[in-house]
Amino acid sequence: MNKLIYAESESARRYMSAAEKLLTRERYERFNRLKNEKDRLDCLAAGLLLNELVGDMSLYYKDEKGCPRLKDGRSVSISHSGGICAVAISDSAVGIDIQKNEEKNIFSLARIAFHEKEREFLKSCKNPSDAFYTLWCLKESYMKARGLGFSLAPKSFWFDISGERIILHSDDKEPWRFKSFAIENISAAVCCMGDNDFEPEKISLT
Repeated sequence: MNKLIYAESESARRYMSAAEKLLTRERYERFNRLKNEKDRLDCLAAGLLLNELVGDMSLYYKDEKGCPRLKDGRSVSISHSGGICAVAISDSAVGIDIQKNEEKNIFSLARIAFHEKEREFLKSCKNPSDAFYTLWCLKESYMKARGLGFSLAPKSFWFDISGERIILHSDDKEPWRFKSFAIENISAAVCCMGDNDFEPEKISLT
């Protein structure tokens, strides 16, 4: 089963006072530590979406790397940006990333995090900003799906998005599949080991 749901983080505001009852202890403690209101809303919205997808939150935990996991073997991934929170769940390994296009100095960031082949591609693009965020989401979704996060050097692999297919160049030989799309005009990507038939579904947090 593959499912991807998202919501506007602002819609979680009505549940701020009930957060302790609605969130897992770990997420509620994180919610309490956050000082920025936007971050608190993102954290709460993510918890509510997890409740919707997982149901029995006693199945949810974080591994030694801090990656979300489910005890029944399913995989779950969370991302938020630009006031949108998204959660994906799958029977196989999955990673999701969303990023609002708001960084102006994309070439400086690319020098830090992108492979040489990706930097060359950006320089040749008519719209390098869109390409940058497509690549960024693909890279983070892949690192999340592998359960490694940024312990996997983002320069150690690269994506070719010049054609119709998304092609990963990596020492990893697993049959990962990728999907690049937009959620509410925000760049998004999903990486999954199985069928990548995710269709974003907007949820009303009521």
